[in-house]
Amino acid sequence: MAGTLKRSDLQTEVYTYTWTRDGNDKPYAGFEDRRQVDKDEGYEVLYFLEQLLNKHDKKKVKELHAAEDALHHRDLSAVTDRVELTTKVEKILGW
Repeated sequence: MAGTLKRSDLQTEVYTYTWTRDGNDKPYAGFEDRRQVDKDEGYEVLYFLEQLLNKHDKKKVKELHAAEDALHHRDLSAVTDRVELTTKVEKILGW
């Protein structure tokens, strides 16, 4: 599972993703866009999860789905900062 993730790897029957910048996005802001994760944009979720799984050398589908579930945890609904989100998702997962 570590490596490059695809749309079909995500739980699209559980979570709804857009595959283009959505209406909530401001015009591309360079560095600022790289610091934030928009959890309903599939390509941003894929990138976030890919980085997380590779960091922890996770290879199983169940680990991917656990990380995706943690990303969408209700306690993290207002968290968008990539570093903070990574730390909190890792804590939820015990990684």
